[in-house]
Amino acid sequence: MKAAILDLDGTLVTTVDVHRKAWELAIRDLGINDKINLDSLMGRKTSDIAKIIAKDKWKDLYEKKNEYFDNLVIKLAKPTTCCIDFLNTLREKNIKIAVVTSSLRRSALKSLSVINFNPDILISADDVNNGKPDPEPVKKALDLLNISPEEVFGVGDTLQDIIAYSKARIKEMFILESDLKIDFSEAIKLGAKKIKNLCYLLNYI
Repeated sequence: MKAAILDLDGTLVTTVDVHRKAWELAIRDLGINDKINLDSLMGRKTSDIAKIIAKDKWKDLYEKKNEYFDNLVIKLAKPTTCCIDFLNTLREKNIKIAVVTSSLRRSALKSLSVINFNPDILISADDVNNGKPDPEPVKKALDLLNISPEEVFGVGDTLQDIIAYSKARIKEMFILESDLKIDFSEAIKLGAKKIKNLCYLLNYI
């Protein structure tokens, strides 16, 4: 493998709860019906989630959620288990690293600052028209890496990640257990291997 395409939130940084809390606070502030399964929406672009939840109020929800996230992430987020060792091992083996996230660039940079890491390539929601599960952000990363899908492995923690990798023709895919309450069966059907944490991949690289 010449490169790794990695999700950010919940994969490298423990921001799943931060995103969830930011959404819950923003939804509360706007008085929107709170009977929403946020976990099923995680992994999509912030704007896409806001449109699903709030429809005509989506811009207000979008802005408020981002404000809350920016204030919470530095205080609450931490590296995921074995994240630092995993990234250091990739660097030692000269494996290129692309982080492909559905977060805004401003949010992604805050999350990356938690682990003090600069990937070779960062694709954020600002860089594409269509976010995951659409393959556009993953294909953009492959183009910038100038590497074929067969030379890459992908890691994520949501079904959106795995669908995007699969549609981009990446064969080696891993889905992490996380704080999200999701059904892994669809990801496994697509060929993803379920792993507990990034420690597993220290032996894979």
